[in-house]
Amino acid sequence: MFIMAKKDYDAPKLMVKKPGFADEVFGFHAQEAVEKALKTWLISIQHQYPKIHDLRTLARLLRESGEELPEHFEGLLELSTFGTVFRYQSYEPFDDYLDRAGVVKKIGDFMSLVRDRCGLPE
Repeated sequence: MFIMAKKDYDAPKLMVKKPGFADEVFGFHAQEAVEKALKTWLISIQHQYPKIHDLRTLARLLRESGEELPEHFEGLLELSTFGTVFRYQSYEPFDDYLDRAGVVKKIGDFMSLVRDRCGLPE
């Protein structure tokens, strides 16, 4: 699962440098990377997870299992809408600004945490 998370993470990393990609596409792959990293963490503690895309539910399952998502990663849970709502409809940011570089950095930090927490090789 973590290998697939890394593959999804590669897409938004490339999209930071190529802004022609729609926010929906960027957000979808960012959401998928976080989702699969959370599922990797759940697998590592022998917790089964439902086939869902809701990052908040996956984080809740971690908490219920005695694990804690560090507070500074809570903002990544907002990416859930890119795996559900904006997967099928247009994302119109209005006053919202999607800080792609910031999202990519935070996901990279989260991926490192999960890799270390789960004892996975680099």
